Amino acid sequence: MATDHLNIVERKLVDNLRTGTYNGGTGWSSGDITVFGQFPDTEDIKYPCIIVQMLANGIEQQFMGQAISSGSSTVTGELYGIGFNMHIAVDKESSITVVWDNPTCDTTDENTTVTCDDTAQFSAGTTVSGSGIPAGTTIASVTNSTSFVLSAAAEATATNVTLTFSNPYKQRRLLNYLMLNCADVLMDCDFTPTGTEVVQRQYTGFQNVGYEATLEIWAARTGMIIVFKNTRD
Repeated sequence: MATDHLNIVERKLVDNLRTGTYNGGTGWSSGDITVFGQFPDTEDIKYPCIIVQMLANGIEQQFMGQAISSGSSTVTGELYGIGFNMHIAVDKESSITVVWDNPTCDTTDENTTVTCDDTAQFSAGTTVSGSGIPAGTTIASVTNSTSFVLSAAAEATATNVTLTFSNPYKQRRLLNYLMLNCADVLMDCDFTPTGTEVVQRQYTGFQNVGYEATLEIWAARTGMIIVFKNTRD
């Protein structure tokens, strides 16, 4: 019986998207995103979500019965391609709390100003925690590209201390975050444990990024082609 490569590849993509796993980290935790292997019925859809849609297969320009290398042997088979679309959708209630560390923070005892290498990811309301930071502290305002103001004064003076930040991402900001991390998950997906030998993947980038005012949905679509060796000997 031939190896069920089509379902193996599709299942691996779905599983990795559900956990948000890529090389060097995770974009989200299991359960944060609902991932569908096909378009769900309207009453079953949950946001935020990713819908994995297989568009076509057998699209690679290698013909049936061609001799291909497999390890140290030559076998009968072909390079076989599968095309997917991935649709991301976020409604106005969707929210994911994103947590990250910054190891470049400088604090001063009894002072609310903190400096660091880059404040691009910060915004007012972001939760701050770590050594010398009172419980419940948030960012009151961002002063410039290297400093911000806390809602409560620091309780210690320190240089290059690691502080932890967290912020709920919603609406368009959440869509942007999911697009970038979805790309990381797709391109880093490791098919080695499945036994399917993927030889090439092509990622198209996100298109149709926009907002549907009637449904109050932010959405985007990306495409991907995965090419693997399909052998019969």
